[in-house]
Amino acid sequence: MTKSSKKKSIWKSRFYQVYFAVVIVILLGIFLGTVWLRGVLKDYESAQPVYVAEDVARLFEARDFNALYEVDTSAEQIAGGDKAFYIESLSEIAGGKEVEWSEGFSGNQDERKYNVTLDGEKFATFTLVPSGETTRQGARLWKLGSVTTLVTRVEPDPTPTPEPTPTPVPQLPVAADGGYGCRVTVPTGYAVTVEGVRLSEGNCKVSPKYMFEEGFLPEGVENPMMTEYVFTVSGENPAIEVTDAAGTPATLIASTESENTWSCAIPQDSELAVKYSEAALKLGTQIARFMSKDGSKRSITRLCLKGSPAREIFDNLSNKFATPHSSVEVRNGAVTEFYRLSDNCFTCRVSFDYVLSTADGERVYPTAYTFCVVNMDGKSGLYNLLIY
Repeated sequence: MTKSSKKKSIWKSRFYQVYFAVVIVILLGIFLGTVWLRGVLKDYESAQPVYVAEDVARLFEARDFNALYEVDTSAEQIAGGDKAFYIESLSEIAGGKEVEWSEGFSGNQDERKYNVTLDGEKFATFTLVPSGETTRQGARLWKLGSVTTLVTRVEPDPTPTPEPTPTPVPQLPVAADGGYGCRVTVPTGYAVTVEGVRLSEGNCKVSPKYMFEEGFLPEGVENPMMTEYVFTVSGENPAIEVTDAAGTPATLIASTESENTWSCAIPQDSELAVKYSEAALKLGTQIARFMSKDGSKRSITRLCLKGSPAREIFDNLSNKFATPHSSVEVRNGAVTEFYRLSDNCFTCRVSFDYVLSTADGERVYPTAYTFCVVNMDGKSGLYNLLIY
């Protein structure tokens, strides 16, 4: 048999005919599957809300206040219907400042919220909502929901009233050697009296401050305002009295860290304390056990709201430097400072001594956390925390 006749008989073989047919079908299937998967991924990517957000953000970056006027929910409040005034005012405010934008926290799964800042200061917010349309693969598309610029129009007073004659402000007695510097922090609206003299800007340094650092609470939850009074008195242990806005005496607590320093907190919510003290202490214990490698990170993160600062903290928290030990114990646990800040948000403070049994004996770690808890869709979860 010649070489050419052998080749001819191979291609006429039933086995090779079936074999090559199967290979062709498989390759065709892989090709079509790849094309389909690429289309699905491209379809999903095109439906991401960030692309719509970029289009809205470009209006702020380009200072296109003419277009923003048509969608700004606060335009009427700012300009009173005067579009030219609106454009001129916002152009002046934004002139020469760096515009940045980022996604913010929203408790509504059918809404995406974004913040716009000028040189780091909050300037506006905008939201995206489902458009009601979908892509070919069923991914929902997004559209602009609302734009709100955080600018307040101030009208000049056409008939300014004359300045009243100032009344002399009582001064605190000060010793010749300079006396004792003191500091008192109370909720804004409370009155502080020292040695019978009511404190004010006329006789001491008065500074407003928030109870919590910026960003600790969810957007939309009001951060309680506190007022700090710094003053000097002639003798130690001055007589200090604090009353709330209704004139009811309030409790002043001396600081354990600084001399001549006192503070008064906003009223605690006893109902929350009864309901959540046990759960808050348990959460604090879970965090401490994770830090000592006695608990899992997963058990904590599942208690945090998705996309919350608390979740980000634990995702980046490491316990690789934990002290070797044989057992742990929680002592002197206390849950205090339950403050209801809204219908769906409260804070509390958890403190205890965390004791490790090591080869060198017991090691006691004073531990404290402040939790911010948010109720979303009927389920409570940890939104943020402070670790002391």
